[in-house]
Parts: sequence; C-alpha cells; structure tokens
Amino acid sequence: MKLRITFVAMVLCVASLPVATATAADAAPVNFALNRPTTGSAICKPGEEAEKAVNGLLASKTHDKFCSLVRPAWLRVDLQSERKLRGFTVKHAQAGDEPASMNTRAFALSVSRDGVNWQRVVNVDANVEGVSMHRIAPVRARYVRLDIRQPAQDPADPATRIYELEAW
Repeated sequence: MKLRITFVAMVLCVASLPVATATAADAAPVNFALNRPTTGSAICKPGEEAEKAVNGLLASKTHDKFCSLVRPAWLRVDLQSERKLRGFTVKHAQAGDEPASMNTRAFALSVSRDGVNWQRVVNVDANVEGVSMHRIAPVRARYVRLDIRQPAQDPADPATRIYELEAW
C-alpha cells in the first residue's frame, strides 16, 4: 500500500508541472534557399559570386556576399523543388558589418514555378534596414528572383551588396 501511495503522489506532482507546448510559430522558419543553386548579374570581383548570398554565412566583408556593379543587378535562386513560401529575409550590407549607407535601397522579389513566368510578391522603394523581412501571402514556387533597382542609399554608389537571401 505504501508503494501505491508514493506512486500516486509522484503522478500528482508530475501532473501539476506546467507543460511547454511548441507551436509552428515558435519554430524558426526553414530557409529553402540555403545552399541552393544561384545565379546573378556580373560580380564585382572574384569571391563575391551569387552563391555567397545563400551560403548562410556573414563572417567576412569580402568573402560572404554577392556583389555586382551591374545596374539593375539581379540574383536568382533555384529551390530545386516547388515550395510553399511565406516570406523572405534579405541581409544587406550592414548585416555584413558594412556601413548602413551601403544597404540596398530599392528592390523587388519575384517567384516562379517554371523559371519563365514570374509573379512579383515584394516591392521595396525606400529600404534603410540592414536586415529586411518580408512576409507574403503563401505561394508555391520553385524559383526566387531578387531584382535590385537602387543598390545603396546614395544613388551614385553602383555596388549591390547582398549577404543573404533567405526564402521561407
């Protein structure tokens, strides 16, 4: 009988502990663009290729960013399969420890199921943030394209600097 009472007491103690429940909102979104095939406009210099914008790193001003002097610049990611997208995170120059004046000013994000027909889902004309997040209505897409109209805060600065493009 003593054993049974102890067991019941233990069950009551455990049952009274608060239970933590995880929800989908608590989980970090999956970055579907991470390490996916990426192409882009001509680069500033070797080591600043398009794939640097999806490598998940912010460690170096010169080795972990996509940089292009082409205007307008562009970056395209093949997610390799159709995904349900809910948003994007763009890590601009300041995210890589460069001056805020180098953050991308004007850009758009588009999605495509086939790489031919594109639907614009984000349009930004006055960004000043080092990291910009863009929630969208859920959409299915295999390809993501970032089009940069004004690469920095100063219209005379020709360089696009994208440290990460995340699609989630």
